[in-house]
Amino acid sequence: MKPTIGITLALLGMFSLIGCGVTPRPAELVKTDKYMLDKSSVSRASRAAPQVFKVSQKYYALAEEAYDDGEMEDCAYYATMAAVKFSTAIEHAKRLAAEDRRAKAEQITEEANAVKAKETARLADLNKRIERAEKIIALSKKLESEKQKSAKDKKRIALELKEAKAEAKKKFEAEKKAAAERLAAEKARAKELKQEKEIQELLASAESKIQTAEALDSKTYDPGNLNSAKTFVEQAKQAMANKRYQNAKALAVDADKKAGVAIARSKAEYSKKKKEADLRKEREDLFKAANHLGVGCKQETRGVVLTLYEMFASRKAIVLPERTFLLDQIADLASKYKDYPIVVEGYTDSRGRGTDNLALSQSRAQSVLDYLVQQKKLRFERIKSSGYGEANPVADNSKAKGRAKNRRVELIFLFR
Repeated sequence: MKPTIGITLALLGMFSLIGCGVTPRPAELVKTDKYMLDKSSVSRASRAAPQVFKVSQKYYALAEEAYDDGEMEDCAYYATMAAVKFSTAIEHAKRLAAEDRRAKAEQITEEANAVKAKETARLADLNKRIERAEKIIALSKKLESEKQKSAKDKKRIALELKEAKAEAKKKFEAEKKAAAERLAAEKARAKELKQEKEIQELLASAESKIQTAEALDSKTYDPGNLNSAKTFVEQAKQAMANKRYQNAKALAVDADKKAGVAIARSKAEYSKKKKEADLRKEREDLFKAANHLGVGCKQETRGVVLTLYEMFASRKAIVLPERTFLLDQIADLASKYKDYPIVVEGYTDSRGRGTDNLALSQSRAQSVLDYLVQQKKLRFERIKSSGYGEANPVADNSKAKGRAKNRRVELIFLFR
């Protein structure tokens, strides 16, 4: 662990002890803190995958900066990315360990092959002994041809020949049986080693995916598959310890699948929540920006509503030149937030005939639309206009101030 990370974590610990007023560290950042405090894991990750480990440190530093700046969404995102990169480095370390175990298994296989070769040589030696035994048989034939020897010598030689044959056969059968048993034991052990290596690789993959799933907060998004994966891993290890290799392999495969499902679901859920959070933040930014235009501004369920007053001369529908700067500012805002449709609504006070007021409000709304499209080059299909005359008053029409408030144009940035 770098000194800067240690100092940062120490300061975080000090701040967490200072009473009220401190924003709690997000769960994602707390989890990443634990990873970075685990000296053993940090050592393994930095040795096995130094580049990936550096990237995780970079994301961790960004998460700390976001936390200090109060950007909790960004902090959670960077902390999660730091945990994922850290988990990737750990996974690489596990793979290196698995490769080491595989190399040892291959060494054992080579040793078994050496034993097999030794036994083969021993069988060849036994064949030579058989040849010698056959020579003894040849001696028996020679015995028959040696008529000059006495019957006593013949009997003695025949007895020795019989005993030699029996002894040679007995030793040969015993050594052949022992060699076959050793060879069978070595084959069985080699088969076990192959099965153990395959299961260990499956378990390493499953455990790596489980760690990735935990980094993606599968405990929240998909605890069922995550817990099933962990259970299957433990059951697979127990089955392998009891040499139930077929059962262990099936459990390891199930664990890998369950962990994969947990990762996929967690990624999807996290992306969904991130998208929703980004959309909320964008709406908040739109509302903040609209508030700085110096016009009436409010946020409703349908969207952000901007209210403009005194845009027209009395009973006229042409925007006053000295008021077009407001439309210029709104056009700049619309250019920045291009994904929001715009509705222009015109309203009048209650003086005059209702049909005339309705026509005037429609003309004023259309005049604002024409300015935004023709002068500011906003897309025509993005903007709609309507006039409602004296409907929907916001103030008392019996008073001059109330009528002035009712004579208005509203521009609504509709939420998607």
